[in-house]
Amino acid sequence: YRTGSGSERQFVWMDRSGKELGRVGNPDSGSPVDPSLSPDSRHVAVTRAISGNLDVWLLELERSVLSRFTFDAATDTYPIWSPDGRRIVFSSNRTGVIDLYQKPATGAGKEEVLLATKFSKQATDWSRDGRFILYGTLVNGPDIMALNMDGDRKPFPVVQTNFSERLAQFSPDGKW
Repeated sequence: YRTGSGSERQFVWMDRSGKELGRVGNPDSGSPVDPSLSPDSRHVAVTRAISGNLDVWLLELERSVLSRFTFDAATDTYPIWSPDGRRIVFSSNRTGVIDLYQKPATGAGKEEVLLATKFSKQATDWSRDGRFILYGTLVNGPDIMALNMDGDRKPFPVVQTNFSERLAQFSPDGKW
C-alpha cells in the first residue's frame, strides 16, 4: 500500500480493516513498484529505478536489505516468483520487444529467455503447481495467454477477444 506523492516510497503491511501493521524496508527513492512476495514471505521482488534504469531488486524483509537482481541496461520489470521460490520471471525489452525471462532466485547465473514473440508480454501469475505462467500481451488488444512450463513451453490463449483483458491471476485452488 502506498499513499502520498513524495519522492520516497515505503511498503506497509495492512490488515483487512486498513490498520497499519508495520513498515517494510526503509523509505526508498528508487520508486519501487510491482511488488511480488516470495512464497516463503521472506523477500519481495520489486522494480526500482536507479539513474533512470529500471531493474528488479530483492528486498529481504527480516533485515530490510535490498539487493539488485537484474543488471542489464534494458528495462527489467514485473517480477513474479515461481511457486517453489526457486525462480523469478520478469519482463525485459532487451531485444526491442518486451519478452519474458527467468533467473534463479538466488541471483546466481544468467537470465534465460523464457518466451520471445513479436508482441510485448507481462507475466501476471504462476500456477501453484508450477505448470503454467499467465501473462498479458497485445495481440487483439490486451489479451490473457498462458505459457505451459512443461515440455515445449508453447503458449496458448486463455481469454482472447476484442475487449481488454488484463492482470489475470489463478484462483487459490488453481481451478480458475
